Amino acid sequence: MKNTLVAIAALWMVLPFSGRAQNSDSLNLAADQATSMNKLDDLMGRAQKRLSYIMTNLAELTDGNDSNNSFDKFKDNLSDLQDIRGDIKDRVERVRELQGQRIAAWTKEVSGLTDKDMRKMTNAQIDKAKSDFDVLDKQLREVGGDANDLTTLLEDLKKYFASSFSPDSIKTCTPMIEKARTAGQEMVKSVDTLRDNIYKQKKEVKGTSGK
Repeated sequence: MKNTLVAIAALWMVLPFSGRAQNSDSLNLAADQATSMNKLDDLMGRAQKRLSYIMTNLAELTDGNDSNNSFDKFKDNLSDLQDIRGDIKDRVERVRELQGQRIAAWTKEVSGLTDKDMRKMTNAQIDKAKSDFDVLDKQLREVGGDANDLTTLLEDLKKYFASSFSPDSIKTCTPMIEKARTAGQEMVKSVDTLRDNIYKQKKEVKGTSGK
């Protein structure tokens, strides 16, 4: 028995790679997409953290406390946030690209199925995968639009204080600072919900990856 097992193991090792079980293109793409979603989630977590710093900076400004150089820290944190958002946009596009490639590969792979019921079952799986991602993609676009509005407001605050930074100018601009803080708090909540959905979608995609 031992000699038989050794012989089988030896045969396995000398088999060409093409002769061993391999994942299909769609399964490999699913694994890549799940990894990309994980990177997207990490980036969004970094953006949330940076935004929380910005909210603290703005609170210190409205309290008249610039002893910690709150405005300088605000500018630095805003710059970091904008860099992270650039990375997020690139990552979202990559996730979308992989989704399209995965669905196309999956559809091609099952096109040769001859059993009618098997085709129906598989097409239903593909339709669900597309529908679930469409829901996530819609949320990504909505949160992205809100993030654009918030970033524009924060950038305007930076420009305003760069040209007029005094207790009076801070007092005058307090309503806009509060508007930004409120929008920032809502953004943190929206991103929490979005990250939950990314996690769920990632598990679904990873479940089809075979890895």
